[in-house]
Amino acid sequence: MRYVLVTGGNGFIGSHLVRRLVDKGVRVRCLVREISDLRLLEGIEVEYVYGELSDYHSLELAISKVDTVFHLAAKIKSSDNEGYYQTNVMGTMNILKTIVYNNPNIQRFVYVSSQTASGPSHDGQPMIESNSANPITSYGASKLAAEEAVLAFYPQIPVTIVRPSIVYGQNAKNIFPFFKLVEKRIKPVLGWRKHYMNYIFIDDLIQGLLLVAEKEKAIGQIYFLGSEFQTTYQDLNKVVATVLAKRAITVHIPIRFVAVSIFIFGFISKITGKPAVLDRQRVQDLKQRFWTCDSSKARKELGFQPVFSLEQGLKACVDWYKERGWLWKEK
Repeated sequence: MRYVLVTGGNGFIGSHLVRRLVDKGVRVRCLVREISDLRLLEGIEVEYVYGELSDYHSLELAISKVDTVFHLAAKIKSSDNEGYYQTNVMGTMNILKTIVYNNPNIQRFVYVSSQTASGPSHDGQPMIESNSANPITSYGASKLAAEEAVLAFYPQIPVTIVRPSIVYGQNAKNIFPFFKLVEKRIKPVLGWRKHYMNYIFIDDLIQGLLLVAEKEKAIGQIYFLGSEFQTTYQDLNKVVATVLAKRAITVHIPIRFVAVSIFIFGFISKITGKPAVLDRQRVQDLKQRFWTCDSSKARKELGFQPVFSLEQGLKACVDWYKERGWLWKEK
């Protein structure tokens, strides 16, 4: 890789990827919107093309002369199914069509999908790539449809699809509420039954993304990228309490309480016109007991090897949060 386009480069995963690429001496270009928040890219030497996935002119400028594309841009919250479809499916098709007509000799197109495209496991066995996909939300369905669009362009374009598990790391907001609650000596657990999830630390995921972009074996393939262990809310809270050096009490949050909360968030959404923080589909995600996957294929074929334990990854998060005042820092 010498010249790379990253869509969604200003986001959590994208900004880490951009930084790693630049550190490796790769020239990086990012497709961003005029209203994009670029704070996570401050201080990084990167080119910008301002535009949209629906604007072919900006896509032509974005893919010009690059040898590799990492497509991370996606809509993760929408008030309707059409919003997911237009960005996640049509947007992906638009960039692929632009590549065919304007940069047909591209070396690799890496599509960063999601574990939600496959859906959860229903029998407790971690999902593998050969399992039938069964997304349970509109977002997951749109990511699966985008995967199908990507594969439709193979072998015309050398494509690879990645399904990360739950990603956490420095500047991530998805796991931060756990830290704040444990800091206040509360360990939240959803329901009374154990829920199993697979987490991956951001540095391990970036390692995997670079591997799939560089290995010939990865062309035309789909890979789950996750850690080698499955984690419960209890496990997560225990490790967070350990790295924060806090004693906390376990508080079980009934799923019914979460379900009732969607009416409140729905009312707020109608007033503000913005997608709800919590909706019925998100509750459907939370109710599943096994959001687990197996990354054996990536380990065997690509040499993918996560190196961060949950404790090491969460410790890195805590240090980052404290340095920026997100958590209380001991004197």
